[in-house]
Amino acid sequence: AALHAVFAKLGQKAGPQWNISGDPCTGAAIDNTNIDNNDIFKAAIKCEVCTGGNTSVCRITRLKIYALDAVGPIPEELRNLTALTDLDLGQNYLTGPLPSFIGELTDMKFMTFGINALSGPVPKELGNLKNLIKLGLGGNNFSGSLPSELGNLAKLEELYIDSSGLSGPLPSSLSQLTKMKKVWASDNDFTGQIPDYIGSWSSLTELRLQGNSFQGPIPATLSNLGQLASLRIGDILNGSSSSLAFVNNLTSLNTLVLRNCRISDKLVSIDFSKFTSLNLLDLSFNNITGQVPQTLLNLNSLAFLFLGNNSLSGSLPSSVGPLLKNLDFSYNLLSGSIPSWAKNSQLNLVANNFVADSSSNSVLPAGWGCLQRNTPCFLDSPKSSSFAVDSGKSIVGPDNSVYQPDRASLGAASLYVTGAPTWGVSNVGKFMDANNGSYIIHSPGQFLNTLDPELFQNARMSPSSLRYFGIGLENGNYTVTLLFAEFDFPDTQSWKSRGRRVFDIYVQGERKEQNFDIRKAAGGKSFTAVRKQYTVPVTKNFLDIHLFWAGKGTCCIPTQGYYGPAISALSATPNFTPTVRNAVVKKGSKTGVIAGAIVGVVVLGLLAFAGIFVWRQKKRKLALEQEELYSIVGRPNVLSYGELRSATENFSSNNLLGQGGYGSVFKGKLTDGRFVAVKQLSETSHQGKKEFATEIETISRVQHRNLVKLHGCCLEGNKPLLVYEYLENGSLDRALFGTTYVE
Repeated sequence: AALHAVFAKLGQKAGPQWNISGDPCTGAAIDNTNIDNNDIFKAAIKCEVCTGGNTSVCRITRLKIYALDAVGPIPEELRNLTALTDLDLGQNYLTGPLPSFIGELTDMKFMTFGINALSGPVPKELGNLKNLIKLGLGGNNFSGSLPSELGNLAKLEELYIDSSGLSGPLPSSLSQLTKMKKVWASDNDFTGQIPDYIGSWSSLTELRLQGNSFQGPIPATLSNLGQLASLRIGDILNGSSSSLAFVNNLTSLNTLVLRNCRISDKLVSIDFSKFTSLNLLDLSFNNITGQVPQTLLNLNSLAFLFLGNNSLSGSLPSSVGPLLKNLDFSYNLLSGSIPSWAKNSQLNLVANNFVADSSSNSVLPAGWGCLQRNTPCFLDSPKSSSFAVDSGKSIVGPDNSVYQPDRASLGAASLYVTGAPTWGVSNVGKFMDANNGSYIIHSPGQFLNTLDPELFQNARMSPSSLRYFGIGLENGNYTVTLLFAEFDFPDTQSWKSRGRRVFDIYVQGERKEQNFDIRKAAGGKSFTAVRKQYTVPVTKNFLDIHLFWAGKGTCCIPTQGYYGPAISALSATPNFTPTVRNAVVKKGSKTGVIAGAIVGVVVLGLLAFAGIFVWRQKKRKLALEQEELYSIVGRPNVLSYGELRSATENFSSNNLLGQGGYGSVFKGKLTDGRFVAVKQLSETSHQGKKEFATEIETISRVQHRNLVKLHGCCLEGNKPLLVYEYLENGSLDRALFGTTYVE
């Protein structure tokens, strides 16, 4: 009965592999079927061995409702499943508080509520679950601090509280959790210092503490964690600086990230020869000085090295290990010659003191010398007065700016400069835990709040630091326009909507936005254009636009390793009358220039006239079609295409109610809160204007409680739209024939 009630309240039902109509403890619930990582068993149970002969009693020990977008509060009836040892309600849209009765399920060993919309404080009653081995609370909207009672969970080995909304210092009682192996606690607002007692968790293999409000220094006791395979600490903005001494004992590390941690030290303080398993090292955005040791680059397992934004000096080592192909040394004080191994690597040397010559130009990407310190290219000799870039396409913008396509094939440590050169781009970072790590994302959908949706269909994404540069610009004040649109987090009650992309924006070294969230800036909507504009001075003929990830935002929505800044397009235009053109101009006769200008004006005038004529014709045609419709059926409620596109979330497949020869029907929500069904007539349905009008007339005149009502229509575009009353109980064919019926 408890199981029936839980499933009913969360709108779920069991699959055919086990029978919930009678005794649910049958089939896959009691045999050796593995329900882990199996899409067939997203909703599933397991029962203990049934006892009692003909009147056998079975108790449910495991309940899984995973990644099914179950909506609503956690059902009260869950407390009756007192034999539960494993509860997985992750990746849904559960709301309300985490109820205190969870503390009554004292047999519990594995429990996760990760990636939901739960809110309120974490109940202290969780401290009663003294058999608990794994606890997942990440990706929720909790408030307040962790209850000290969690220190009672002496058997706890895994704790996932990343992006959970928690704050305050970590309780001292957690020092008792000496069996801890994995802790994810990034993207919260934890304060104070990282506790010394973490160094007593001697079994710890993975620790993540990025994007909080911790103060330095990093505790030296972490040197006791000899079994650590992955350590990620970042974004310590206040307090004392830290040294690297504690790292020397952590020789089991595969991944070491100490990014933006106020570290002041030299790399030679670590004996890197002992780190035989190290695959990724990120010490960027610190104050590390001295030279880059040869022993570090020679590591056989090292594949990714990020040392940018430090104060490293001297020359680069002469050789690298067999796997090391991605190296970032940007924003340091390095100099000397470019080593020969650079030809086979992705090497980012932006903002150092290297000098371009014939040998280095054959090894590094073209134009790299323009991005060294003191901006030697076109210094005091400007060649352009503006530039505009789109992440993937060549587009003419609303102000007639020509957006050049950013089609650079950038990786974990790379840069690109246009051939002119007028602009460049630099990317740093690896998407941790991602399967493919794509740096360009695309959506063919339509975007709201813009007349130029094509500008937003591509976006360049970065896991750490993304910079765009204007090269050879005329000095003066400029308007920098940055265009954003989020399209990977849907506007629905889905676990995928719980994703947050948060980053900082710097222009000319000045932070303009902290914790900028594209979707939040768009009023909580995806597929909505966001425009940010700043007035900044250009000096030394150089412009620097920096998008910086400071550890905030969700790590794993919609997929693992999905985070960091993203931008669709950008432009820089002068706030003064420029004296140079936007591209290199070859010298020629004044007569030719004047003649060219006259021809250009004439052509533009003809094009403008033609455009106005076509626009007026389309507007006149639409008005005639409306009047023709009004003459047949009177004046129906005419809705705009933009309103219906917004109501259906850009005709999202998630809102598709049905499909047939006439076209598709989508569920939508109007601005007044009404739910409607929007029928989008396909071009192949052969339904003309008269048939369209007849359908409106018929449905408008025939009113019955068992017939769907017509709310309005839309005549814009090639696909007319009809707006019907939305019925919660589904379609007639399903009522008659069930879900297996096929048209």
